[in-house]
Amino acid sequence: MPHWAECILLFAVYSLLGWICESTCCSIQAKKFINRGFLNGPFCPIYGVGALLIIKLLAPFSANIIVLYLASLFLTSILEYFTGFAMEKLFHAKWWDYSHRRWNIHGRVCLGNSLIFGVMGVVVMRVVHPFVMNILERIPSFLIPFLAAGLAVYFIGDTIVTVHTILDFNKKMAELQKVLDEIREKSHALLEEKKRNMELPIESRLLADRKPYTEYLEKLRQKQAALEQNSKLLHRRLMNAFPTMKSLRANESLARMRAALQERRKKWRPKR
Repeated sequence: MPHWAECILLFAVYSLLGWICESTCCSIQAKKFINRGFLNGPFCPIYGVGALLIIKLLAPFSANIIVLYLASLFLTSILEYFTGFAMEKLFHAKWWDYSHRRWNIHGRVCLGNSLIFGVMGVVVMRVVHPFVMNILERIPSFLIPFLAAGLAVYFIGDTIVTVHTILDFNKKMAELQKVLDEIREKSHALLEEKKRNMELPIESRLLADRKPYTEYLEKLRQKQAALEQNSKLLHRRLMNAFPTMKSLRANESLARMRAALQERRKKWRPKR
């Protein structure tokens, strides 16, 4: 089996297994199905990358379970930390946050998760990987390159769609944040004007027509409602997949869109 094809197939297998584990745990906790993961399809790339690193780099330590455990713990923790850091810089959002847990580093990694990842590294190397390789070796050799190439094209395509979705989502949040800020600014200015006017003697009070001003505010609130409620399917998937995600630039907008989504779910639920 060509090395490049083996890497792609292993990445796909472990990304799928990671997605199954993540989605199952999150779905049980939320009591509903959640398509967990960065990509739209049933794959969590960070698990695929993590498994590949363990398999390729830690194979010399597979016989020593203590060294394998500690090395897996540190390797996966470094991967999770820098993945979180890169995603924050690229997409201006904090996708997961362990700040509320003890022994965390900038909310990107925490000791509890790292200990679990260490165990998973040992299980992958000594139990899962031999089984996976046994299955892959049963695939006819002439199909391997085509299967690997097809998966590579799929992952590239899904990544492009996902990145476009995130950028579009960020644009919508920025637009909503701008509307929220303008509503706040105009409402405050109108309130201050009313206060100043009320402090004047009755005969000196301003008789300015505020109707255009209030109509403009109403239009802003209508735009706000439309932006909050008319979320796209893939935008909703992102909010569902990462319930603790925080926007670094427009978190108020994200919170309002989540709240609007929750209200829509309540309306969709059949009354008993």
